[in-house]
Amino acid sequence: MKTISFSVPLSASLCALALLAAFSTNHVAAQTPVRNDKIMTIAELRACMKLEKSNNQNAAEILQTQQAFKRDQDAINVEQAEVSKANDEIRARSATIISERDALALAISAASTSAQAAKTDEDKAQSEVLRLQLVERNRLLDQKIDSFTTLQQTQRDRITALNARIDPINQRNKTINERVAPHQTQIATWRDQCGNRRFREEEEVLIKKEMAAGQ
Repeated sequence: MKTISFSVPLSASLCALALLAAFSTNHVAAQTPVRNDKIMTIAELRACMKLEKSNNQNAAEILQTQQAFKRDQDAINVEQAEVSKANDEIRARSATIISERDALALAISAASTSAQAAKTDEDKAQSEVLRLQLVERNRLLDQKIDSFTTLQQTQRDRITALNARIDPINQRNKTINERVAPHQTQIATWRDQCGNRRFREEEEVLIKKEMAAGQ
């Protein structure tokens, strides 16, 4: 019987899961500037506010994608555990059937020897009763084997379907992680160019209106 075979191990790393705090870009503050930078021009403030908005949107999208990935990864982990348990049950069932088959073969051999040695009508009648019992045992064993064969095929199909989900989810994990570094770079850019810079509040209000209008 085929055992579970996963061509690519699931990666448990979710590089960006802990980055939500880093994703949040604090609003530029005019009240207590750390540096004595000159007041930003409206063009600089507009660029900083748009970058901040973009960073926050990217953070939300990455987090949402990670959460969906984590749900799917958890579902696959559950399926892996269930498939592994089913494999154990199938192996145990296979061992039972083999044991029954071997015991039946021995019983048939003994019954055949006994039938050949039967001399009296009573012995022959007992041999016939035993033969019919063994025929029924063989019929029931055949049913078990047929059922077991169907179960094996169902398990193979389940494993094939599960394996088909492994590569895509690992690729999704890689894709998510590849988005993190560029996003961190953009946050660093905002921090360097916009963090703790002074600006005019009336210009901020104007830019917010522009952005709300889609400008």
